[in-house]
Amino acid sequence: ATSREAWGERTPSAARSARNGVGLITIDGPAGAGKSTVAQLLAQRLGLRYLDTGATYRALAYEALARGINLRNAAHVAGLVGRVRVRVRQDASGRLRVEVDGQDVTWQIRSEAVTDAAAIIAQFPVVRLRLVALQRRLVAGRRTVAEGRDTGSFVFPKAAHKFFLTATVRVRAARRQHELRQLHGRSASRTLIARQLRARDAMDVRRTVGPLVRPAGAVVIDTSRLTAGQ
Repeated sequence: ATSREAWGERTPSAARSARNGVGLITIDGPAGAGKSTVAQLLAQRLGLRYLDTGATYRALAYEALARGINLRNAAHVAGLVGRVRVRVRQDASGRLRVEVDGQDVTWQIRSEAVTDAAAIIAQFPVVRLRLVALQRRLVAGRRTVAEGRDTGSFVFPKAAHKFFLTATVRVRAARRQHELRQLHGRSASRTLIARQLRARDAMDVRRTVGPLVRPAGAVVIDTSRLTAGQ
């Protein structure tokens, strides 16, 4: 497949319609705030497409690790965008599935190693700009609930509805620990996870392209004491 096919790209005009925010709902926030869970539930309830923008960074990080690419070399990492076949889709139940070169890596990209690698490559402006262009094309022409760290502020700044989810570090660490145990049967201590979350928050807030911020006009929801349904 060509690089356009591999990354599910659509026409420039369709990409422009995505930037105009038609039919878009964005949900941003730090790790563990509940973005993915809530976005999927909302998309299912409203009958909309769901996009986890973080999955594109994880897929790229997974492939970079598999190929032994230096994660600190922004140009080499960004160059992968046009060379690997990545497919982001929803299954019959509405859950996100991620494939790299035809292999389903939905669970593999949730490992701690890939999480750490994704955090590194997400800081590079050239990588973010290429993946933001991809994310816009994936959504183009489709009513979508998109979640991430910069969907309402940078990827889709004209989205019709924007939300920003947050929670205490203690609660977020507990959620991440539970997720890791479900996915891999083991997890680090909650104290270590909380330390990692604070470090990731600092990296996300400081980056020059697509930093973690509350998007203008976004509704802020503290999920610390709320269930996913609430």
